Amino acid sequence: MTSKHTNIVATGILIVMGLLSVYSIIWANQTLGKKSAKLVNLRLENELAENQQTSLVQTNKNIDTYIELEKIAKAVVPQDKDQAQTVREIVKIASESGITLSSISFPASTLGQAVPKPTTEAGDTTGTSQTQTSTASVTQVKPVQGIAGVYVMEITVQQEQAKPITYNQLIDFLKRLENNRRTAQVSGVTVQPNPSNRSKLSFTLTVNAYIKP
Repeated sequence: MTSKHTNIVATGILIVMGLLSVYSIIWANQTLGKKSAKLVNLRLENELAENQQTSLVQTNKNIDTYIELEKIAKAVVPQDKDQAQTVREIVKIASESGITLSSISFPASTLGQAVPKPTTEAGDTTGTSQTQTSTASVTQVKPVQGIAGVYVMEITVQQEQAKPITYNQLIDFLKRLENNRRTAQVSGVTVQPNPSNRSKLSFTLTVNAYIKP
């Protein structure tokens, strides 16, 4: 074989090797690209699974919190509006503060009054009508805005004017009322100083009793 033929063969081998190298590089790049994309997908799936798990854990915590809040609401807010029990508690609190009450009055009952029927108003530009349904009457109580199912009943408490008390007794009575689960809020206080003894006074209170029928 002449040197010319040897050069041709050598050149051909080099060309083939070069093509193989190029092919190998291309194949390696494609393989790496596929594996990289697969790895990215796996990482995304893993992150998604972790996020879903975190969300599920948080949801479970929220559910537990809501259940606990519901239990607390039931424990704190009485499930009835027994006036006799409310009167007994107020009288007991007053007695503990050394106060004699002359009267405890409740709002007029709406029991037996007719409930207005739903009314329909026209004028909807889309051709539909707007229906307004009146809330069913609940005797002696009013719904608390923002807290579904909880009602408030206003109670007027009047102290015996013939037995005036001190300012400290009134403060003690107010604190005891606000710590009571049935009378959790004093919404109004009217104080009348005793004419014969300015260190003594009489009072009339408006107390909000919260209930959950």
